Amino acid sequence: MSEDSLLLIESLKNRIEALLGEFGKVKRKNETLNEEIVVLQKQKEQLEKELATLTTKYDNLKLAKALESGYGESRIAKQKINKIVREIDKCMALLNE
Repeated sequence: MSEDSLLLIESLKNRIEALLGEFGKVKRKNETLNEEIVVLQKQKEQLEKELATLTTKYDNLKLAKALESGYGESRIAKQKINKIVREIDKCMALLNE
């Protein structure tokens, strides 16, 4: 082989090694990002559960305040109570089947 061919082969070898090095870096970065995605998804699920809990507590507080005030929102409170009673009735009907 000529000297030019050897230089070309050496140059290609160096470029391939550099590409493999870059590939390794990108692969590690991808793994890190995937791990971060898993952590963030777990945090998101936890926050969604907390939001649901707080929303329920807020709705209960609104209902309690409406019952306490005795005016204005009493119609809304009665509607909510009736809705809860209907849901209980449905549950009891399902249990009796």
